[in-house]
Amino acid sequence: MSLLQQHWKTLSISLTDTILTISMNRPKANAMSPELLNELIHAFNQASNDDKIKGVLLRSNLSSTFSAGADLSTVYNLSIARQRAVIDNFVFETLSRGMTAPLHCSKPVACSLDGHTIAGGLMLALSCDYIAMGTRKPFRIGITGPIVGIPYPLKAVKLVQHQLEPQLGYRFLVDANLVSSNDFPIRCERSETPDDLARKWLKMISERPLKGFQITKQKWWSDVIELDSKDNEKEKQEYFEAVTSDECMQAMKKALNKDTK
Repeated sequence: MSLLQQHWKTLSISLTDTILTISMNRPKANAMSPELLNELIHAFNQASNDDKIKGVLLRSNLSSTFSAGADLSTVYNLSIARQRAVIDNFVFETLSRGMTAPLHCSKPVACSLDGHTIAGGLMLALSCDYIAMGTRKPFRIGITGPIVGIPYPLKAVKLVQHQLEPQLGYRFLVDANLVSSNDFPIRCERSETPDDLARKWLKMISERPLKGFQITKQKWWSDVIELDSKDNEKEKQEYFEAVTSDECMQAMKKALNKDTK
């Protein structure tokens, strides 16, 4: 069954000419639930294997938010249950592969950012080959996990090191800083219509022979991709101990209660 024929619960999928558009559509903030993450993995895998698709545009259907990152309620509920195997599967398989799905895609992937891009949402954007930044209104970009004591897996840390200036990346990971999109110091194109800018880049790249791009992309991401084949038991145990600690669970509960008010 083709991408367009399938029923998607958290994504909207369309194909114009040879460019596939994947729009995240999980109100109210595109929080990364297992369902959204698995659909991202599935959609990008299918795009890789469909010869009719020459490029992918990743965007949000929500006007104010690209993605708020991992669904905190999911992490909190798993931590309360203290089921190590389930936590491992969500964090080191589903979340890890979902938020880096664009870098595993064999086709060029452009990202259109026009709303808040937080935590795993930033990881998802950094996994793309091209970022078009919206200028219609400023929005927040950064990482918030440290506020509640959630550590970032090695793959996420490597991704930040790979794509951001070292001091900026470290401050994000440690301080939980949020910056305005106007001040975000990353090399990207900016426009009031970032979707159009992203499509323009995809059209340019898709008109070139694909194989050379694929080889370069694979080499660029090789050090990040190779982490998928490593089973780091020490890292998993450290993560489990951190998110199931009383301090971390209390901080997560406080943050969730604040969001519901």
